[in-house]
Amino acid sequence: MMTNVATGSPAQGGLVQSARGLLLTREAGVFGALLALCIVFAIASPVFLTGQNILNLLRQISLLGVLAIGATYVLIISEVDLSVGSLYGFAGMVGGLLIVSGVPEVAAILITLTLGLAIGAMNGAITVAGRIPSFITTLGTLYLIRGATLVMSNGMPVSLPHGQGAAPILTALAQGSLIGNLSNQVLVLIVVAALGFFLLHKTTFGFHIFAVGGNDRAARIVGVPVSRTKIIAFAIAGLLASFAGIINFGFLENVQPVTGIGLELDVIAAVIIGGTRLGGGEGSIPGTLLGVLLIGVVRNGLILLGVTPFWQTTLIGAVVLTAALIGGLTSKK
Repeated sequence: MMTNVATGSPAQGGLVQSARGLLLTREAGVFGALLALCIVFAIASPVFLTGQNILNLLRQISLLGVLAIGATYVLIISEVDLSVGSLYGFAGMVGGLLIVSGVPEVAAILITLTLGLAIGAMNGAITVAGRIPSFITTLGTLYLIRGATLVMSNGMPVSLPHGQGAAPILTALAQGSLIGNLSNQVLVLIVVAALGFFLLHKTTFGFHIFAVGGNDRAARIVGVPVSRTKIIAFAIAGLLASFAGIINFGFLENVQPVTGIGLELDVIAAVIIGGTRLGGGEGSIPGTLLGVLLIGVVRNGLILLGVTPFWQTTLIGAVVLTAALIGGLTSKK
């Protein structure tokens, strides 16, 4: 029996359909936009594609990426966490104060991470138990955490004593490089992304996240623990925000009371650009990483071209609006 050349074999048809489906995903659109921007900046600036600039770019987006992975869980369940920027600065301040005051480094890190986990879980518990919109809940904790940071520090920065090796593990993790000139911060992002991908896309908990975001009432009817799932999602966001904050302290060896102000907006922007739907139920870790990378490329390229920070903010806002518009049109289609 001969196969019709015009129609092709069933296997070929399946490959074509798979390829077409891949090209229509929001992640493919973000990747296309990212590739186009890289080409433009490479033509406009000979420095853009140099190895050193690429390594710097990857390090610069690493901590934003860690924060965005946590935020992805929260946005997929159709909630939002505005407190991650404040928690980022709070974690650095708590960890710094503990280490400077003589608390063993490992204990200080564990205490900081536990606090971040607890604050994230508290956000989720208040939202669920009080039936309060997460926007309001986390707006309140944003101010609470920022105020606590200012009170603890008395409005003053906290720094590691120079040359005394007060936090060798933390500084090695934040400043070192195990693979050539590739910063350990990039390796941290890779590990967090791999774990985040597995948990979200390969486990029952990940299925619960998507089910709750898609329709929490239907999810509850089929036995999904909606309340617990939401609390855990917020706890993951809090844990990763505190983790990024303590690494930032180890990299800079100091922390300011205002560290992290406005960072939550970059985090949410990266997740939305990466294809996570504000209405919940859709999103992916690879998409979030592409969103983070796109924001990083825009900022890095504009800096190389000498564009003022004001225009950087404006263009990132335009990118967010475009991504939201494309997402809305894609959902309708």
